[in-house]
Amino acid sequence: MNKKELVGKIQDLFIVREYDGSYNLFGKYIIQPNDKGSYIVTFRDNDTVLDFGTLRHAVTWCVFQKNNKYKEIKRIYELDALLGSLDVSIAQHKRLADKARTIESRSIFLAKLDEEKRKKRLILEEINYYAELSKYWQNKKFQENQGA
Repeated sequence: MNKKELVGKIQDLFIVREYDGSYNLFGKYIIQPNDKGSYIVTFRDNDTVLDFGTLRHAVTWCVFQKNNKYKEIKRIYELDALLGSLDVSIAQHKRLADKARTIESRSIFLAKLDEEKRKKRLILEEINYYAELSKYWQNKKFQENQGA
């Protein structure tokens, strides 16, 4: 095996948590927690920066990006953003339902709350599918290279 092939194989498998708490994936992406509780993905070779609600979603996005799955990376990013906005709406409608003065307004807020929880469950199912698929791809790569 020549040096170029070896470097390529190492980069396909390279996932490291750095001393500063950031993650280096494939020598190409850096994932850092920010002070808002979300995670920032930065490309090493340019200034592109993306914000994700969870580390799992950020890692999933990076694996799909590395595998050139452009339609899916767009969807993963959209799902992550939708989850963030749904969490805010759910908290707001819970608060409004608790403070409602009439049965009618409380019923409206509870109906909206139920709909938002249903949407959140569906979004989580979809994004978890992508996360499991990315995990499968990486485990497959690790297994292929264990004997090499």
